[in-house]
Amino acid sequence: MNQFLICHRGALGDFILTWPALQALRQILPGFHFCGLGRPEYMRLAMTLGLLDSCHHAESSEMVQFFSGRSIPPRLGSPLGAILWLAEGRAAAELLTKSASLPVALIPPFPSNQMHVGIYHWLAVTSHFPIESSPALFPCFPLNVKRGTYALIHPGSGSPGKNYHPQFYLALADELRKRGFPEVRFILGPAEERQLIHYLAGEKIEQPSDVEALARLQAGASLYIGNDSGVSHLSGVLGTPTIALYKVTDPQVWGVLGRTVTHLKARNEDLAWDGIRECLRQFRPP
Repeated sequence: MNQFLICHRGALGDFILTWPALQALRQILPGFHFCGLGRPEYMRLAMTLGLLDSCHHAESSEMVQFFSGRSIPPRLGSPLGAILWLAEGRAAAELLTKSASLPVALIPPFPSNQMHVGIYHWLAVTSHFPIESSPALFPCFPLNVKRGTYALIHPGSGSPGKNYHPQFYLALADELRKRGFPEVRFILGPAEERQLIHYLAGEKIEQPSDVEALARLQAGASLYIGNDSGVSHLSGVLGTPTIALYKVTDPQVWGVLGRTVTHLKARNEDLAWDGIRECLRQFRPP
């Protein structure tokens, strides 16, 4: 079996931004088995969406020998090539290169200059592999889930500085209901639950058990609105109509990928609210 290794140990949104490059790589290596090494639930999601064929936990004890450059664990087999999205991975890359017949590319997870991270990953991969098509920054990895009538709001993110005041999201839910959306639900993770649960009394709250449950929930939504976060990045690539909010981050660098994504940059609630009203004119309730 011709095996190709993909290693990414970072956050969900950062991993998703590599997917256009990964998808193109799969297309030029159709006979290869793509093995993922990283956070198991993110790797399993990539398998579900057809980007990977198998996966392993990057933080398992047997991988210590691999990342230190001492030996390749038997379960990784003998990869003929690899993409390692790692800040520090030279030892592992040198180890793989000894037996690989294809390039072993060590790519820092983030660009050093100002460009969209998805384009950065694309260019980095194409510098090692003969990918001739243009960057596909409007990817879609649909799940076989029937589109529902509910709208989703995700009021959190990985950084409190990216979020607006909780009252903003409550007002947003009321606005969606006024515009004819029959049901509005809030997505909360463990961190948001502690911070926001008392604000959302009486609202419908979703707390998916894992990232695949989150993906199914998002794939069934008629509209998703959320801050710059991994949850928003997932909504975009699933093809769900998405409004992505950027309070402090730059969508020119961190913009959510997808065919049905609207980007709204606003540094405060008043500007965000004006932008939201304009965005919602594009969306008809289900």
